[in-house]
Amino acid sequence: MSFKIQYIEEPELMFMGGTALNPTVGLIKYGPRFSTSDEKEHKWLKVGIIGTGKSISDTISFFEDMKYTINPKEIKKWRLPFPGLNEDTKLQFSISVPPEWQKRITYNEIQELRSERNRETRTEMVMDLIDKKIKTLSEKNPPEVIIISIPDEIEELCSNPNYDNPLIKLKNEDDFHHRIKVYGMKYHIPTQIIRARTFSLKGTQQKSEVAWNMAVGILYKSQRGYPWKLTELEENTCYVGISFFKENESRKKYVRASMAQLFLDTGESFVLRGDSFEWNEEKEKSKTPHLTKESATKLIKQVLKQYEEVRDCMPSRIVIHKSSKFWDDEFGGFIEGTKNINNKDFISLQTSNIKFYRTEIHPPLRGCLIHTPEKNIYYLYTIGFVPCLNTYPGLGIPKPIQIDIKIADSPIKKIAQEILAFTKLDWNNTFLYRKFPVTLEVSRKVGRVLAESEAKNIKILPQYYFYM
Repeated sequence: MSFKIQYIEEPELMFMGGTALNPTVGLIKYGPRFSTSDEKEHKWLKVGIIGTGKSISDTISFFEDMKYTINPKEIKKWRLPFPGLNEDTKLQFSISVPPEWQKRITYNEIQELRSERNRETRTEMVMDLIDKKIKTLSEKNPPEVIIISIPDEIEELCSNPNYDNPLIKLKNEDDFHHRIKVYGMKYHIPTQIIRARTFSLKGTQQKSEVAWNMAVGILYKSQRGYPWKLTELEENTCYVGISFFKENESRKKYVRASMAQLFLDTGESFVLRGDSFEWNEEKEKSKTPHLTKESATKLIKQVLKQYEEVRDCMPSRIVIHKSSKFWDDEFGGFIEGTKNINNKDFISLQTSNIKFYRTEIHPPLRGCLIHTPEKNIYYLYTIGFVPCLNTYPGLGIPKPIQIDIKIADSPIKKIAQEILAFTKLDWNNTFLYRKFPVTLEVSRKVGRVLAESEAKNIKILPQYYFYM
């Protein structure tokens, strides 16, 4: 089998005062992009905290440490010191947590939980407690973000012993973390969840990495905007990721729901939920759900409607990333729903079982695009040796992403550049890249939030910062 190989250069990220390849380098050198017009003014982010007296104190103490430089154990090009949140660094923001934004879970409330012998009932009591405290914080002069600082007592009383890691599960396969995200949407305030072990640095990242990820996550949620954006994305293009999730509340074994994640060149992103449907794996002879023609048309029209509401116009190009191959009905539905869009790129992205090797000591370069003309399949290395880092920051032999093109009005190089660029747009992680583009990479997390039984009782908000 013959191969054709080309190299896609590392996409650049745009910050407040310039561009960089690495998120942390760009933030240190130029500072983040802000959602307000006066980007040079030092900002105070309004943060609320819910927890016990100790967990709130531990959180605020960590924020105090974040005012100053935090060095990693070993400085590497992808692991730089956290510069600190103060007026002397390019980050240009600090975190404010006044007493009125601190809502305590009291001793008496903990004792009331202890008196309940049933774990599931205790857990629901905790959720009701947190729900009420988020509501209280949202009513008068609300903070921009609410942190749920989970104390050890709550984990001890509510964690499911059937799991290796302490996990707090609810009825109908619901989850503590995902339910909190639903509550945030209910009161229109993004949430951040922190466990006690995060501050003790037990089984977590280094302190500098925790500080980086916490700072960027809070910044993104509080500003309702993006700390950086991609330079590779094209204006007037609608980028969409299509995926599926299983609904928790349904008693039916085969119920699934579709989901679309919409991304714009500005850095804005939106989550849209499609219809529920039944998918029998044995009957359909496929573990992966697929849409009917009507459902595909409806979902993509929903995406275009959201785009038009934000941009006041329709896109001139639409790019669909799908985690499985297009079935004929799906393809027909997407074509029908986008018949007024001139330029279309419909792409399937999956992990490949094929590995490629170099004669060098390192694996293939990130950005290496390999084409097999006989099968017309492309393989893109999104993980591999990174020239700008001069190393491979990973373990084992990386596998490329397999790109199957259903329809492409754009050159493959442009399509691959955009896929590579979208691996750098996760504001919940300041590492250089993810394996899959965020159009699909974060779909599992978003799907789990949408799957919550409580999610059907509220108006689901499309902004991505409510889900991360």
